[in-house]
Amino acid sequence: MRFNLNYFRFAGFVLAFGYCVSFGFGQSASADGKSAEAHDIGIYGVKIGMDVPTALRAVFENAKREPGQEKPDAMQKEGKDKSDIRVVYNDLPLGELQLVFDGGKFVREVILTYKDRPSLNDFRLPSSSDIGTASSGIRYDDRYTIGFVDSKKQEKLWWRDVNEVDSYKTRVSFRSGNVLKDGQLWWQTIVQKTVTVKPGDENAFRKLAGN
Repeated sequence: MRFNLNYFRFAGFVLAFGYCVSFGFGQSASADGKSAEAHDIGIYGVKIGMDVPTALRAVFENAKREPGQEKPDAMQKEGKDKSDIRVVYNDLPLGELQLVFDGGKFVREVILTYKDRPSLNDFRLPSSSDIGTASSGIRYDDRYTIGFVDSKKQEKLWWRDVNEVDSYKTRVSFRSGNVLKDGQLWWQTIVQKTVTVKPGDENAFRKLAGN
């Protein structure tokens, strides 16, 4: 995906970055993805529905960025009327982070592509929906539905839906490696985490957000 590197002219984001470095965001999250925080309904403190300044400030503080690193590395406008905005951080401690702002205002999607790919065991994700407690005594996270990304069945997907607000749900999902690219253990490797509005709930999200 190619991004416009001249986005600093976009006035709203310039103002947001200034706001970002002027205020604190509270307690920072751990940069260690191999923990219970991997199952949070946010990434680097960014959650669905956050406005631009709050989301960018969360990344700056929770990813432990240095002064001068307040801004994302790239931006592009997308969607039918080019009103949505996607920003990218290329090299955070956990990997590449993308934020999508619906209508350029509120977070609709957060995507983390892991730099050091964790395994199923790192996140206690089950290999099947009926695994329960393994013989080793390890308790796996049974909140997730398990399926495939698409009909080609080349990438596995684990997902769960969370009721944070009454009008729409937030979906947390993990995507595996690819059977054609990643060899025999493709399904045991986690490539990406996504937090998004549950498919089908977009209109309810936009109505609540005022978009």
